[in-house]
Amino acid sequence: MRFILFTSDQEPAAADAYARRLAGLLDAAVVPIASRASVPDVAAYDAARAAWDALEPGTRPLIADAVLPAFAPLAPLLSARRVAIVIHEPFSSAPQLPEADRQLLAAVEQRMLALAPLIVASSEAAADAIAAEAAVPRGRIAVVEPPTPELARAHGSAGHATMIFAPGWRISGHAHDVLLASLAGLPDLEWRLCITSAAGADPAENSGLAALTERLGIRARVQFAGSADEAAFEAFWQTSDLFACAAPRRGYGLATAAALKRGLPVVICGGERSAPLIPAEAGAIAPPGDRAQLAKALRRLIFDRDLRSVMAEAAWRAGQALPASSAVRAQLLAVLG
Repeated sequence: MRFILFTSDQEPAAADAYARRLAGLLDAAVVPIASRASVPDVAAYDAARAAWDALEPGTRPLIADAVLPAFAPLAPLLSARRVAIVIHEPFSSAPQLPEADRQLLAAVEQRMLALAPLIVASSEAAADAIAAEAAVPRGRIAVVEPPTPELARAHGSAGHATMIFAPGWRISGHAHDVLLASLAGLPDLEWRLCITSAAGADPAENSGLAALTERLGIRARVQFAGSADEAAFEAFWQTSDLFACAAPRRGYGLATAAALKRGLPVVICGGERSAPLIPAEAGAIAPPGDRAQLAKALRRLIFDRDLRSVMAEAAWRAGQALPASSAVRAQLLAVLG
């Protein structure tokens, strides 16, 4: 069977990264849908319709959640074409969107999911949210965790200051303000933080975070790398000692998995939802938004180099045990029937 993925033509965010990774396992054609705004407009609807009308017989479509609202007018046709909707994280928990847009997109998403014959979710947390919010029977939701590519083990900074890496596909929505506030409470420790983003990051948000570092008195310790190319992005990973993320997610932690695969201890705000991915010996999980607990976890790992080394080894072992491409492909083909 041939597969085709409809996804966004914008810079890949986590949602698209997940969908595209699954598409790669299926050797699926990828068709980008023009999407110039958070909420679809006439152009987006027209692009979705044109892509749909161009489907060849015998091709099974997959629709990434990033462009799902653009296909809303085609909702009655989903079942006949055995569409699989690929969800990394429901719109209801997308903090990077304006509240009004988020609510509108979440409502559209829920209507679409209620009609979809199959939903592929990146994590149990995402599947549970879909079942609860869209009133979708859990049996129509398959959890397929993405494979993590082979990645070189990080060698660390080898310096006096602990290098902390906080990558984000987009600055907005990654709760970097929480991370910055937590680190500001550790003035007695030697640390440096690098925040990266991809093209399309909100300049105002980036500027706002820079201003926040000034107010917190930590501007000299924080580097905003902006839109790094692939080589520079990998260099940041390789010279880091610790991975940090303050944004609670329902979707699979793609960046967290990449950190484990590289042997980096992780400190995140994720609560119980992140526990299946992160062994206790490989990092620390603070409750969502809890700056005090996040600061406490960061203090332990920044202060205790030996502990960080032990956790790095545990992270490396955990990373090597993450799902391989061959296993995920077999699972995905079984799910798609």
